[in-house]
Amino acid sequence: MVTRRELLERLGAAALGAGLAPLRRPSPPAPRQTPAPDVELELTAGLATSQILPGPATEVWRYSGRVVRGPAESLSQVRDSYLGPTLRLRQGQRVRIRFQNRLPDPSIVHWHGLDVPEEADGHPRLAVPGGREYVYDFQVTNRAGTYWYHPHPHMQTGPQVYRGLAGLLIVSDDEERKVGLPEGAQELTCVLQDRRFDAKNQFVYSTAMMDMETGMLGDRVLVNGRLRPEWSLGTRAYRMRVLNGSNARVYKLEWSDGTPMTILGTDGGLLSGPVTRKFVTLAPGQRLDLFLDLSKRPVGQTIELRSGAFPTADAGLDMGRAMGGMGRGMGMGMMGGGGGAAALGSPFSLLSLRVARREEGSSRLPERLSVLGPAWQPAPAAPVRRVPLTFQQMAWFIDGRAFEMADVAPAETVAAGSTAQWEFVNAGGPMGMQMAHPIHMHGRQFRVVSRSGAGPSNALRDGLVDDGWMDTVLVLPGETVRVQVTFSRFQGLFLYHCHILEHEDMGMMRNFRIA
Repeated sequence: MVTRRELLERLGAAALGAGLAPLRRPSPPAPRQTPAPDVELELTAGLATSQILPGPATEVWRYSGRVVRGPAESLSQVRDSYLGPTLRLRQGQRVRIRFQNRLPDPSIVHWHGLDVPEEADGHPRLAVPGGREYVYDFQVTNRAGTYWYHPHPHMQTGPQVYRGLAGLLIVSDDEERKVGLPEGAQELTCVLQDRRFDAKNQFVYSTAMMDMETGMLGDRVLVNGRLRPEWSLGTRAYRMRVLNGSNARVYKLEWSDGTPMTILGTDGGLLSGPVTRKFVTLAPGQRLDLFLDLSKRPVGQTIELRSGAFPTADAGLDMGRAMGGMGRGMGMGMMGGGGGAAALGSPFSLLSLRVARREEGSSRLPERLSVLGPAWQPAPAAPVRRVPLTFQQMAWFIDGRAFEMADVAPAETVAAGSTAQWEFVNAGGPMGMQMAHPIHMHGRQFRVVSRSGAGPSNALRDGLVDDGWMDTVLVLPGETVRVQVTFSRFQGLFLYHCHILEHEDMGMMRNFRIA
């Protein structure tokens, strides 16, 4: 068994770009014979630099790519950013992606939110060494929505994402096209990531115990790899796709002038109709589709997208308080705040939108967006599995177990196409140690059936949007959340885990087997 000390040493080695001790992996599944693709892409992970702050450029790890076959718009670069190219695919397309690893460490790509075969899901046992490649073949079966891709090697996901490896993957379909939402220049994308920088503008990734247990937090929030950008827009309606690509930070998103946020969709695509919130709570890994109408605003006005303040305890207790003050005595600030990180719940100005010109265009907000696929309702006869999320022996666990590369418990084996309800219970641990956990299930979207527990005064509760399909659900401290999932038709080994990436790397991740 790997001890806690050994695990932290390995995580530290990953952050420094060194290779980890080799893991004994089972043989990967045999490749499937697939038809010729409609879209073929090359995606390369390599070393690069990015001009983020004034002064020296920042060393990053970056995805780059090109279209080998298919529509040119299948891949577009994100200007002036370390982010990987945005991939645009259509439901029904057959896709082949040749991933080339030009990094010093093993890596593999996970297509977050997509329902794909086992060998295309990016399981860490399939991680390929630097200098090698891996070929993905799958058909896009998901409904239209905002998805994303990122690395998924065990014990290295946190540092690899933090260095810059991430990109958006947008799926379209006929149903969405008929709705008539803003598109083209009126469709905006917004990737939120917080980072720490040293005096030479280089990313700082800490493997100190506090930062691993609470998740890596930064002191500045970047939007599409830029610090507080300002976008010049016209007097018309816009669609804004937002991804929380941070390692650990929860955002309380709101408009600076108090305008309610109009939500079109969540992780798995459009809602049945728009909903409004004063603010929206967005956890790591989650996505949000917003409607912003600037048609009646005067030219010259500026509105900011902000993350509002909320009590630290609403997303996780002050570690110093949980440890009886020992954390502060060791120079570790709130919630992994050592080294200048801002605590969870700190307010940030994220992005400025300036109304720069008068434009004519539709600002109609459709009343109906989607039928949400087949009519959905809770299945009272579905089996219920209770899944405790606990803090024990100075580490986070799922159902009392840590991750092992090929281990599957009896309760983690499910039948292909079956429907079940999994109940995530955020039980916390000794010394009052509790945190919110965004739980992600690979391979399928699910619906939230119920929430119970947690304090009614939790400032984040009113911003939760449980109205649509999701692949990542935020379970607040002390809360029990029941979700209903119909498992994929693809058989094999898949993952579910906390999407605080440091929790995942330290073992808060488990396999489930579809048989």
